[in-house]
Amino acid sequence: MNTILLVDDDVQMLYLTGNFLKDSGYRVLKARDGLEAQEVITAAKSELATILLDWSMPGMSGIEVLKWLKQQPELEHIPVVMLTGMAGPEHIRQGIEEGAFYYLIKPADAKLIKSIVQAAVADFRNRQELYRQVREGENSFQHLQEGVFRFRSLTEGESLAVRIANATGSPQYVVGITEIITNAVEHGNLGISYREKSELVEKGIWLKEVERRVGLPEHAEKYVQVAFKRDADSITLVVEDQGEGFDWKQYIEMDEVRVFDNHGRGIAITNKYLKVEFLEKGNKVKLTIPV
Repeated sequence: MNTILLVDDDVQMLYLTGNFLKDSGYRVLKARDGLEAQEVITAAKSELATILLDWSMPGMSGIEVLKWLKQQPELEHIPVVMLTGMAGPEHIRQGIEEGAFYYLIKPADAKLIKSIVQAAVADFRNRQELYRQVREGENSFQHLQEGVFRFRSLTEGESLAVRIANATGSPQYVVGITEIITNAVEHGNLGISYREKSELVEKGIWLKEVERRVGLPEHAEKYVQVAFKRDADSITLVVEDQGEGFDWKQYIEMDEVRVFDNHGRGIAITNKYLKVEFLEKGNKVKLTIPV
């Protein structure tokens, strides 16, 4: 699925952006206002991997399209990149809080747009794969009331997240669970800083570097521990890594200061639909998941 939808009332913008995305290997659909975008999205929902969306358009605005999209269970998983001239802090914050994957301000460099689209499509594919694993996986934790699990790698962590999400009966929770688990491995045990991750993601070698560090002698004995407990209407996870902790307060809510970074929004997004509580020095987090 390499289909991108461009939504903009600027014909020249549609033409130029559409052409270089086509040259990059994407199939491009276009819409010139919000209402037309709704029609295209509804018709092509099984094909779309990312939407580039202008804010200010006649009739139905881009932010209204974004709100509508995120209210549709069968559509809300499609990543939306706001590509707009609305550059005020209040617009940026609203766009991210309404669920935009990224916020680009016009005029944006073609190389940057391509990079963000690649990231959005990769995120979309990763989410779809996690959802597939949850749907097709056995509910091996259906009778589990309490347990403790330990793992070292991201692959092992994702496998555990899939089983936990299956136990909740809500596949979409696998993304938030995976986000907390990933943070414990990369930032906690492996000590990859925020700035380091920014550089690794930009170079496209983040996952390779995580796998390399997991295999280093100094990390051989490190693990992430997940304590699982089922109550009447929720599952509680306490995820603990062996790192030094971090200043989690700046990541628990959306922050427009980091809105243009290529990562760093996962915890805040997870906190919007699951209860996230960091404990002690930040190397332990309690996640409450409704069942």
